[in-house]
Amino acid sequence: MYLNTHTYYSLRYGTIKPESLLQLASQFGVATMVLTDINSTSANLDFVRLASKYTVKPVLGVDFRNGAQQQFIVLAKNNNGYQLINKYLSELLHLENFKVPDSVKNIANTYVVYPFKNETFNLNENEFIGVKPSDLNHLKFSEWRFQQEKLVILKTVSFQNKKGFNTHRLLRAIDNNTLLSKLPKSEQGEESDMMLPVEDLKTIYSEYPQI
Repeated sequence: MYLNTHTYYSLRYGTIKPESLLQLASQFGVATMVLTDINSTSANLDFVRLASKYTVKPVLGVDFRNGAQQQFIVLAKNNNGYQLINKYLSELLHLENFKVPDSVKNIANTYVVYPFKNETFNLNENEFIGVKPSDLNHLKFSEWRFQQEKLVILKTVSFQNKKGFNTHRLLRAIDNNTLLSKLPKSEQGEESDMMLPVEDLKTIYSEYPQI
């Protein structure tokens, strides 16, 4: 399952249209996929409506970020969870100075995924740590290697191809009101944030089969 995928409704960040994301999933053998646009649920209706056409089970959530900085991902277990996620997102968006906190308040009927960090902290039953492929070397020296039941694969998908990544960089430069040549790495996604076949993903994480 892909837990962190973006469409171009992740404004000034994502570059894939919803149906193209589903086409990729079908092509690469993905049976279940979570749409987690950044601070947005605008693509969800189309995503759910089109998912059966590509034999993909749709799951909905939100990638909560401050700019390009991921704070946490919240996934809905059911319709009630999805409603509560939307309520929480609306509360944040209506703040005079929008800012996502470091941790999420308790939201019923949801799962929460925090980005990987080396320090260990207590997690609730519904909370997990997401491990990107680029985190695997760090995991070898982290206390989290002894708590793999709380780890999940977090392979982000924001771009369809290299052209999509280049478009993303232009969008990020516009959002930051800066020249492309001066856009900091911290304000960009990773060029590798593209979908891979499921078998390739299993191979990448083969050293940690419990994840």
